[in-house]
Amino acid sequence: MALAPAAHAQILSVYATYSPTRFSNVLTGTTLNPQGTTYSYASPWTNIIGGGITVGLLPIGPVHIGLDIRGSSHPNTVGSDTAMAGIRIGFKPPLLLIKLYVQASGGFVATRSYNVGTGALVNGTFNNHYAAYEIIGGVDHKLLPILDLRIIEFGVGKRYNTGISFSKSQPNINILTLNSGMVLHF
Repeated sequence: MALAPAAHAQILSVYATYSPTRFSNVLTGTTLNPQGTTYSYASPWTNIIGGGITVGLLPIGPVHIGLDIRGSSHPNTVGSDTAMAGIRIGFKPPLLLIKLYVQASGGFVATRSYNVGTGALVNGTFNNHYAAYEIIGGVDHKLLPILDLRIIEFGVGKRYNTGISFSKSQPNINILTLNSGMVLHF
């Protein structure tokens, strides 16, 4: 019986989201000229389908601390993929049907874009892979005891260079996400 509260605290939540995501300063092309190589950048919005799981680790009254693992993908030639893990701190105000949370995550971001420049890689695809972090906050609304509507989730983050030679002078990619979706609790 002494372990009953701890067993109840190990709640698992699975979620699916739709997220318009903006990646700024994505490398989209190179132009070879007598002065050297010129790089082209874009700041596209992509429509991403994502999902993840949150494992509850420690409930302290209305505060819940958990581990969140998430990923998303826009699988076209011009697209992106993410995979991140982090710590989530949630708060359930008494007598309300909403849950508020903040999260810090780190992981991987990949972007794909056509080469819009001229030179050796014309009509090729740039595949960029980066380490990244994201700070996320959101609001879930309880629909049923096991089902929540993720009303809004807002995230901002940056990528870090992972050693790709042409991107050493590339500006940091900023990440902006706006999610909405469904959360199922077990």
